[in-house]
Amino acid sequence: MSPKYSMNGDTFPTFEGGDGGSKGCRVSIVTGFILLLLSLAISVGVGIIVHFAGSRDVVCQCGGVGVTPAPVTPSPEALRAMCISIIQDGEGDEICAACSESHSNTTASTSTSTSMPTPTTAPSNYRLPITVLPYLYSVELQPNIYGTNDSLFDFNGSVAIHTVAQSASNSIVLHAHPTLMIDTASVVVLNVNTTAGIAVKMAYEELRHFVTLHLDEAMEVGHHYRISMTFTGPLTQDGTGLYLSFYEDNNNKIYLATTQFQAPNARKAFPCFDEPGLKAEFDIALVVKDDTGRNYTSLSNNKVKATELTGVPGMVKHIYERTVTMPTYLLAFIVCDYEYVENLASNVTYRTWAMPQRLEFTATAQEHGVRIFNRYAEYFTPAYVYDKLDNIAIPDFNAGAMENWGLITYRETLLYEPGVSSASDEDWIGVVVSHEVAHMWFGDLVSPKWWNWLWLNEGFASFWDYHIVGELNPTWRSLDLFVAGDMHGVMEADALRSSHPLTTDVMSPGEISASFDSVTYSKGSSIVRLMYLAMGQELFIKGLNRYLATHAYGNTEHQDLWDALTEEASANSVALNMTEIMDPWATQMNYPVVNVTVETGKITLTQQRFLVSGAENASQDTGTYGYKWTIPITYTSSVDPQFDTVYTHHNLHYMKYHEDSLVVDLNETLPADGWVIVNIKECGYFRVNYDVNTWNNIINFLSNGSHELIHPINRAQIINDAWNLAKAGLLDQAIALRTVNYLSKDLDYVPWKAFIRELGYVESMLERTSLYGIFQVFMRNTVSTPFAQIGTNISETMAPIEKFTVSQMASLACRHDLPECVQVARQLFNQWMANPDINPIHPDLQSTVYCTAVRSGGHEDWEFTYAQLQVADSSSEQSRLREALACSREPGQLQRLLEMSLNPDEIRPQDTRTTITAVADSRWGRDLAWNFLKNRFSDLGAAVTSFSGMSRLVGDVTNKFNTEQDYKQIEDFVNSGDDLSQAGDAFVQAMDRTRANIRWLGDNYNIFEDWLTEQNANSRL
Repeated sequence: MSPKYSMNGDTFPTFEGGDGGSKGCRVSIVTGFILLLLSLAISVGVGIIVHFAGSRDVVCQCGGVGVTPAPVTPSPEALRAMCISIIQDGEGDEICAACSESHSNTTASTSTSTSMPTPTTAPSNYRLPITVLPYLYSVELQPNIYGTNDSLFDFNGSVAIHTVAQSASNSIVLHAHPTLMIDTASVVVLNVNTTAGIAVKMAYEELRHFVTLHLDEAMEVGHHYRISMTFTGPLTQDGTGLYLSFYEDNNNKIYLATTQFQAPNARKAFPCFDEPGLKAEFDIALVVKDDTGRNYTSLSNNKVKATELTGVPGMVKHIYERTVTMPTYLLAFIVCDYEYVENLASNVTYRTWAMPQRLEFTATAQEHGVRIFNRYAEYFTPAYVYDKLDNIAIPDFNAGAMENWGLITYRETLLYEPGVSSASDEDWIGVVVSHEVAHMWFGDLVSPKWWNWLWLNEGFASFWDYHIVGELNPTWRSLDLFVAGDMHGVMEADALRSSHPLTTDVMSPGEISASFDSVTYSKGSSIVRLMYLAMGQELFIKGLNRYLATHAYGNTEHQDLWDALTEEASANSVALNMTEIMDPWATQMNYPVVNVTVETGKITLTQQRFLVSGAENASQDTGTYGYKWTIPITYTSSVDPQFDTVYTHHNLHYMKYHEDSLVVDLNETLPADGWVIVNIKECGYFRVNYDVNTWNNIINFLSNGSHELIHPINRAQIINDAWNLAKAGLLDQAIALRTVNYLSKDLDYVPWKAFIRELGYVESMLERTSLYGIFQVFMRNTVSTPFAQIGTNISETMAPIEKFTVSQMASLACRHDLPECVQVARQLFNQWMANPDINPIHPDLQSTVYCTAVRSGGHEDWEFTYAQLQVADSSSEQSRLREALACSREPGQLQRLLEMSLNPDEIRPQDTRTTITAVADSRWGRDLAWNFLKNRFSDLGAAVTSFSGMSRLVGDVTNKFNTEQDYKQIEDFVNSGDDLSQAGDAFVQAMDRTRANIRWLGDNYNIFEDWLTEQNANSRL
């Protein structure tokens, strides 16, 4: 059996020889000599082929891998003649049997599968050569998940792929993962037009997961060919492909089989053309055991149309309605014993599934989901394609959720448990459900041609998710949360030269995985928001519906979107060239800073590329538009502050990428202390840098008690822009420092979120310097008054953002050891320890209280938290407890937690990354986390299989690095020779970020020493 595929059947026809009764293996001297020469000659031949072929596709027909060749051997032709002579003399059965056992990857009659040597250099092209196009699959799968020994669990199945020949080729290439074991005797290629079977040999290339079917005759263009085979595979718990999950019921493990095929992992479940552009319809059948007493059922994208007996006692086959045309990565198969709640939403049966004992906690997700689905159905056409939409909470799920068409999978955070789940949990449910429902149109109905255009999926879903939730729940202030959270976060990552454009070239599975990052999601969302701004909601939705209708069931790139939006604008007599406006944002990395000079009656604007570091080395960088952008300009002034103006195509100014500047008439005269604020509600993805006088006027206005006249998003923007401009050396740090002086008068969540982000950076830079003590004093002084005003009381009548405000202030106060906060946290935690069955801590305060108690407590507090983690049912509660364990100051406890992160019996693999990140965030765990990452990188790569998981982990662990020693540690690890490809460009970005941190600390240490000293002295007056 090959390590990639199981091969059934003999390699050559067998011959009877010898005495016919021997049970052992007898080889004559002559036969042994021939066997030796044969293996040596073929080894040499394989070596020559590999040497000259390099990374090209090589089909090894029968190779003795690992045999050292002799200096001189007979030619293969001579060996073949000798072999034939021996067979004719009746001594050939030993040779044939030996070759069959050693090289069972060759079948003389019908099929061949051979492992191609892995190229020494990675191939440049991972795309399938298209000789046929699939249009229909028939897939049958049987996950074997019954019993108690999960190490024996596997699956078996069959696939028949109907294709149309595109070229007169004699080969077909498709995907199969190395863990998939194909029965080569089952491989059949049939010319449907002639009903003639075609002899086929099979070869395999592991690096690209390529299965090549070599045909004995060339295909005829336009003819239909059916490819069929059977296979088996392991049910692992790595969270990809068709995999195993479980939950516990009365201390018994209850198993389920589920899938995660994005991206690209459908090939782990069945052989297929696993590219987003190769869409097809699917006939699905799932075989389920129905006599377990657990009420097992199955789920897939469409609904069940029939149930059949299989002929095996206790096993039934669920046959599903044919799917619409779709890519492989959106398929989903689940076998479980779950139950569901359902409602009708826009004539679609909308269900939420959960394990039976937690079904009651589906109510919140179901309620939000129905309202959200109705809103999408109201806005977008063509209509949703199926008559059902299932949503299911999976115990082991690496991603947050997955938009499988008709069957959306989620983490168990989908389940909202009153008294245990927090406001942030409900916000997560609303936004993530909205995100996945958006994908039913953006990504499912219309998919990207290739992963280069992943942002067309994720950017749209990430825009509509908070937008729809905000429409349905105005008090949630979803836009405010998006800007202060996601947008400000990605603007940090996208300010590096090691960032990437939205439309970016990716090829290998590792590169594809790494592209699921904040640039794709959050920058993508911000750029979609620019389109929305340019067109206005009504015209934008019309344009998107044109795009969806034009490309339904098809694949697109960004130019298709620009064209549809431009055409719709023209059809409505609106002159908009969306290519000119949007293309620079999609095809160039980074973003601009807009420089604003306020003059009498006008403002003058210029733009430049914003880089937080490395600008001095960027002069030779080439962007598709020279790192210039077409920028929509919105503004207001102190004369008549207007932050709620609805902007659209008729009242926007544009600074175009080919123009040096833009002059805007204010139509008013500003007083000497007047100001202008550009980029209202941060609707544009850029930073703003004012002249010094305007900065001072804005800061003075905030400080005089009039801050509420400026929208909270723009108050946050002022802080975020100023501090990042100072990091880049474009603004005096003293000005940035003054933007936060007024905050004791401002209790709004959003500007405080910006303050915490920027001061959190300062903290991370200073925590290992002699300034950290006075920094802590400053933070306690800053937070003491707001904490006293807000307190820790949370009522259920509060909007989520009001609860966030309380929890955020408490977290900040306790993090910096404000005595009043630490005392409250200790009292609450001690009450819980005294009576573990009754937790008196409000869910929105639990993270802060748990962490404070562990950090300020001792061994007993850590062990109590660990014990509670073992018995917690809610995934949200588990996350809070697990992250609290990382708050310890004891190296032994932190190292124990790191080791637990790779033990699936302690921590599920989906939570490995966040556990290590929590340790790295600690002053006491930072070095431990870095050493753990280095020493266990390979193990972590096997455990952290979520989208861009390793890339994010590297960034999380290294984001505080700020010394030359830190930089050298990364550099040495990168140069160690270890395979770090799974992390993508994360180490390059880590070095880039570390260099920026080093420069920042050198430039600002003395400035902050003076400022902190002054602030602390003033607080004592």
